[in-house]
This record gives sequence, C-alpha cells and structure tokens, in this order.
Amino acid sequence: MSLASWLGAVNTAIEAEDGKALRELLRFDSNAALSVQQLVQRGAGIPTADVHRQVGDIWGDTIVSLLQAMLLSSKGERLAACKEFRERHGRGMLDALKEEAWTVPAVMGMAVTLKQLSEQADEEQARKGAAANQVANLAMFLQQLFSSTAAAKGPGTESKRQAAVGIGCLMMKVYFQCNTINNCKNVITTIDGVLKNLDNAPAAHRVTFRYYTGRLAAYDEDYEKADEHLTYAFQHCHRDALGNKRKVLRYLIPVRMLRGVLPSDALLESYQMREYRDIKDAVQSGDVALLLKCLEVNQVAFVQAGTYLLLEKLLLAAYRRLFRKVALVHAEANPAKAAQVPLAALHAALSMQGLDKDNAELQCILANLIYRKYIKGYIAFKPRVLVLAKTDAFPDLSGVQLGDPFTL
Repeated sequence: MSLASWLGAVNTAIEAEDGKALRELLRFDSNAALSVQQLVQRGAGIPTADVHRQVGDIWGDTIVSLLQAMLLSSKGERLAACKEFRERHGRGMLDALKEEAWTVPAVMGMAVTLKQLSEQADEEQARKGAAANQVANLAMFLQQLFSSTAAAKGPGTESKRQAAVGIGCLMMKVYFQCNTINNCKNVITTIDGVLKNLDNAPAAHRVTFRYYTGRLAAYDEDYEKADEHLTYAFQHCHRDALGNKRKVLRYLIPVRMLRGVLPSDALLESYQMREYRDIKDAVQSGDVALLLKCLEVNQVAFVQAGTYLLLEKLLLAAYRRLFRKVALVHAEANPAKAAQVPLAALHAALSMQGLDKDNAELQCILANLIYRKYIKGYIAFKPRVLVLAKTDAFPDLSGVQLGDPFTL
C-alpha cells in the first residue's frame, strides 16, 4: 500500500468514525511504516501538504507527527521518535478523545505504542550511559489520559470510562516498572469509584486489573486480598495464555504458601515453575538450609520478578515446621515434659542442616515465631527451654501474622 493509499484509508476511517479501523491504520507496524522507510531511503521528508490535503487540517498535524516519529525510528533515533510521538501525535490523539468518543480504540492503541517507544528510548539512553526517563514521562502522560477518560461526562461517557480501565491497567504496569508502586492505589480507587464493578469491562482488562491489584495487596502484606485477586486473574486468564498464567502464578504461589497452601507437583510441572519445587519441599519438610540455598541460587531472578521478599518470608514457615518436628520427637522421648522443648534440641536440629546459630540468634527466631503466631508459647530463659501451649502449639498458617508489626 502506497502512502497515498494509506492516507486515503485513514481519511475513510475518520469520516466513518471507525475507531477500530483507525487503530489498526495508526499502528507503528502498519503499511505507513514501510512507506516511510522508502522515504528515508530516497532521502525525502514527510509530505506534509499531501497529508493535510487528504485527511484535513483537523487531523493533519496528528498524522504528520505519527509519520515523523516513524521516520525518526527508521533512522534509529529512538529518543527523538518517542518525544515526537508523545508530544505531538499523543497530544493530538488526546485532544481528539476529548471531542470524539469514537476515537477510544485508536487512543488505546496509541498508548500501547507509546509505552513500547518509551521503553526502546530508555534502552537506547541506558546503552549510551545517559538519563533514561522516558517511561517516567510516559507515566505522567498516561495520568492525563486517565483523567480525561475516568472523569468523562456527556456523549460517549460510558465508552470513555470503560477505556479508563484499560489505561489504568497500563498505568499500573508502568508504575511497577518504575518502582512507584504506591501510585497504583490512586488508579484502583478511581476505577472502583467510577465503575462500581468491572463486569462490563473487556475480560483482558478485568484480568489485568485484578493481577496488579493482587500484586499491590501482596506488596502491602494483605495476603488474603492478594490471594483473592490473583486467584481471579489466574482463573479468568484465557486458557491458551500460558505465559500470562505463569506470570500470575509467580505471585499467587508464594502468597498461598505463606497462607499454608502448597502447590501440587502437577501444577508446577504444567506451568514449568520448577524453581518453586525445591522451595515447596523446603517449606513442607522444614529444610531451612535448602530454602536459603534456593533463595541464593535464584536471587537475581526472584528480585527481577519482584517475588524475593515474598519468598523470603517463607523462612519462618520452614523454621516452624522444623521446630514442630523437634517438639514431636521431644514429646515422644520425654512425655512428662512434652511442652518444654530444650533450646539445645533446636540448636542441634539447625546444626544438622549446617546452620550454626548462637543463643541470641535462636532466641530472636523463636521470639519472631511466637509474636507472629507461628508458635504458641514462650521462652524460659533460665532453664533455656521453649515452653509450648498445651493445645494447638503450632497453629494453622492461615492464622499467623504475616505483616510487619511496625507498620500495622
């Protein structure tokens, strides 16, 4: 398709107010991109006058800026292409959205493309050792776009507000990427306020919204809420979207393990989550050393995924399991003093795993376990024993206090 034919198709979509067709035509990998590459090869520029003549003055500048961004990208100037796309094309699409609700699909497509360009620009800048801040600038642009859709009134209100969910999902993805996670709370509050439920939103937006809401809840140590939202996201993912299901499981599995629910081997095998198998076995058997080894070996991957701190919290569950085993052995050997477990026995269990803890370290671990309700009892310092409650000394993990006591 020649550039003239492409411009004709764009004009047809605008006149027909066909937002979906316009979205496809304005893609960065559309036929226009090939035409722009041919212009670059000939050393020519964007035919601004031709663009205005075919699509009209109202859309002329917006389309010219898109073609200009394509031209810059073809030359390998990623940063310049990103800025051109955001400041001229993006602003033009934002202005169009304020006037015409039918442009919602095209604006959504523009936002996704801008995210890709922003990431490419930052990668380019990082390679040069320069400041990489285009994704951060993207977040500010999306905030304006989000405000325009979420607070929409008048004709097309419903479609604009539904679009706010998709834009909000993109914003949360960017916030996690920029490590400004708390900004997600404003997005969630706005969407919950504007849309009392998400039933009318596209399934993809519902799943994405629940996914990031669950991740935020896990970050805030509200694991019951995290479990609820991540479970929804996993159950409502498209059955063929195995990659997305794996992304959800990457957080859902640690959250559920913290709540005492271990994943099956079949689940881990089905979704190729083998990195969690040893962690599951360590928690189940009370093998603290194995858990520490898993965290060390996979530290980079877990940190990049944002799951390291979640998995690190499983250490207390592993300690609980180990100490429960010691308590059972002690009770069989000394039934008269079953509730008084010598600290020396706990020391010995840790030493067998190659973990040498001094008295202060062991007492600190026990104090933490008792405070967080992994164990019911107290430390008797003079006789150096752990005095356990006579009933339910090792409560179910669903009742433990997982949050940071200093932030409650």
